Amino acid sequence: MKKIITLACLVCLPVQTFADAAALNLLNKMTQSLHETSYKGVLVHIKNNEVITLKVSHAVENGEEIERVERLNKNKDGKPYSRKVTNYSLSKLPKINSEMQAVYSFDLGGIKKVASRPCQVILARPKDRMRYLQKYCVDTETSLLLDYTIIDKSHQPIEQFMFTNIELVAGEKNLLASKPSAKTQKTLPVANMLNASWSLKKTPKGFSLRKAPMMKKKQGDVATEHYILADGLSSVSIFISKKSANSKESGTRSGALNVVTYYKNNFAITLVGGVPVSTLKDIFNNLQYKK
Repeated sequence: MKKIITLACLVCLPVQTFADAAALNLLNKMTQSLHETSYKGVLVHIKNNEVITLKVSHAVENGEEIERVERLNKNKDGKPYSRKVTNYSLSKLPKINSEMQAVYSFDLGGIKKVASRPCQVILARPKDRMRYLQKYCVDTETSLLLDYTIIDKSHQPIEQFMFTNIELVAGEKNLLASKPSAKTQKTLPVANMLNASWSLKKTPKGFSLRKAPMMKKKQGDVATEHYILADGLSSVSIFISKKSANSKESGTRSGALNVVTYYKNNFAITLVGGVPVSTLKDIFNNLQYKK
């Protein structure tokens, strides 16, 4: 009788609950696979109407991850050449958790082919207009991420990473699964406090705040405080320093990344994040200075 009641209760659960759970489970398999699998391939990065071609390899050797990324270019005479790149890493994607469901819904899409391999589409849909929609396509066999697209509020892709070919490389696997995970920095005990002088009147829903390590500075440079707001998928860095003479407010965009600098109480506040400019402006407006 108890089994019948339990099954009946499961039937009563919304279909979306199961979809979210399946999507979250697959995204976490993807994150684990990017750490543990040895592979190599060609990745294209599309942003600002520019296509950047990257040669990527990831290996697990003696229990350690080794990642190599080279940008493939052509000389003026058309001959190809490559140079090392240090700011790309697929294995640094965050671990997905159920708390993110407060601000995202996770939906399973259809199956499509990327780099001649079938992959499952997953959509991380924001529940507000403070973050971008993120679309993943996860290899149905290896759980590797084959395609990642960031989509803006007008439903237009603004940045994309996509493999054009990828192959598995024989090597050590699953050695990292048993290794203790690195300790993450704890969020500040008081979620809206920056320091004795600055605070956030209101922290955006779903974001948590932590202080980043103090940035190294050259002699004579102005000290810069660095704080990070993150919801697990999206993050915003806040840099606060004394305003320098003749400086101006500014704003730039590269793909999904927006950078703005505003001034308040004779301080320069730079916000950097893969979120809409309106979100950066809202965070700035909630910064409060206390002498």
